[in-house]
Amino acid sequence: MMEKRHLKADRLLACLVLMVFSSIANAFTAIAIIDKQASQSWSRASNYTSQKEADNDALEGCRVEARKNGIGNLAKQCKVITRATVPGHGALVCGTEGCAWGTGYNSAQEAVDAVYGLCSKSYAKCQDKNIGTWEDSAGFSKKVTALKAPVAADCRPRTNQLQCTSSCTNGSCVVEYENGCHMRVQVQAQFNPINNSWQYPAPPC
Repeated sequence: MMEKRHLKADRLLACLVLMVFSSIANAFTAIAIIDKQASQSWSRASNYTSQKEADNDALEGCRVEARKNGIGNLAKQCKVITRATVPGHGALVCGTEGCAWGTGYNSAQEAVDAVYGLCSKSYAKCQDKNIGTWEDSAGFSKKVTALKAPVAADCRPRTNQLQCTSSCTNGSCVVEYENGCHMRVQVQAQFNPINNSWQYPAPPC
């Protein structure tokens, strides 16, 4: 009898934990495509607070892409093929015959690297530029890194030669100059064919 009570208690606890996580895990993502036409129709909706909103937006985006790419007659075939409710970064990479995607990675770069690898294993000529990335964070607490607040105006020293140091998180950087000026800049990931990976270059001064 005691063992049965413990089992019931364990099941109740598991249900309560599931309910708690379900209530806070609300960074909803949806990816919609037309079967066998993924590269010409894919659409992603991310960081929504309900799955219905994400699904509807992804489906509508898929129909728009289909019409834009000359396959509007197939727009009604758009369907959601992936849903995600976890925090983290995602990416989608397309090749000649299809696309690969993933979400829940620690950074946009990690997502790009992993998904590019997945695409390369299945498809030829996977894109190495303009890769779509996103971040799901709605409903989840985020760790905030304290940085000196950069000024909005261009406060760089007016000299022929500039020296600076930079601190970056993925492609978001704060550049500090000798005169104490801090400026925020964004750099785009670049594909390095030597080591077959995406890298963020250091921002120029």
